[in-house]
Amino acid sequence: MQTFSYRLQYFLLYLFSLLPYRLLYLLSDVFFVLNYYLVGYRRKVVFQNLRNSFPDKSEKEIRIIARKFYHYLSDQFVETFKTLSISEEELDRRVVLLNPEVMNKLYEKGQSVVHLLGHHANWEWYAKQLARKTRHQLFFVYKPLSNKGMDKVLIALRSRFGVMAVPMKEVFKTIESYTERPHASFFGGDQSPMRHNKYIWTTFMHQETAVYLGAESIARQYNEAVVFGKMRRLKRGYYSIELSLITDVPLQTAPGEITVAHTKALESLLQEQPEYWLWSHKRWKFKKSEVENV
Repeated sequence: MQTFSYRLQYFLLYLFSLLPYRLLYLLSDVFFVLNYYLVGYRRKVVFQNLRNSFPDKSEKEIRIIARKFYHYLSDQFVETFKTLSISEEELDRRVVLLNPEVMNKLYEKGQSVVHLLGHHANWEWYAKQLARKTRHQLFFVYKPLSNKGMDKVLIALRSRFGVMAVPMKEVFKTIESYTERPHASFFGGDQSPMRHNKYIWTTFMHQETAVYLGAESIARQYNEAVVFGKMRRLKRGYYSIELSLITDVPLQTAPGEITVAHTKALESLLQEQPEYWLWSHKRWKFKKSEVENV
């Protein structure tokens, strides 16, 4: 039954992905109107996150960002499933990697990479273009969904163009078993940690924020370089990616230094293009004061 469910979902979503961009974005506009004005998906979370993150902005400015965010969210939905059928030529036209040499120089040294970004713009297209334009074997690290059919669809989507989809719990095993060529573990560095995870507190978007230490731990344990990527939306359906090296000598950094650095890099991007981040995510699930009082 699960296999049938997966095949049906994949077939329907693949057909959906074959629609021309004009029609997809027309559907996105419809989804946006229904969601923003009627459904209000996580509306309270979105507005609270925005108010806390931009205390100097007026309520009118917050509403403008929120409206743009919900419109982007609809575009992100249709573009994600467009990934099932997008061609290499189309990807090249829509996503420009500005400086692949940042990664390729590390490859030439034989050094693997912890590659970090935030859930900003279109991270699915980002991963595909990174895999195509750089030489590392890319591991797309993901958290499995409870819906097994949809989880398999996303694995298929994320495994295109040579990307290897790796469940979060299998990251260390995969890294230790992969010796064919230098690899890059692709993480969203803006996930909220669980209370039992290893994390540090830092200031992010004007708030005390717990940041997961997983990426830094991998970099230190395996002596991997750390690269952060900024994906900017140029216009609807078009993006650029700019890479920056945080460190290629992780063992020479102070504890927490890498984590703070990639958090600050994300913050600078959100200040520049706030409407394209996943504000519906419950990023600040717990407060520092709550943990200290336990």
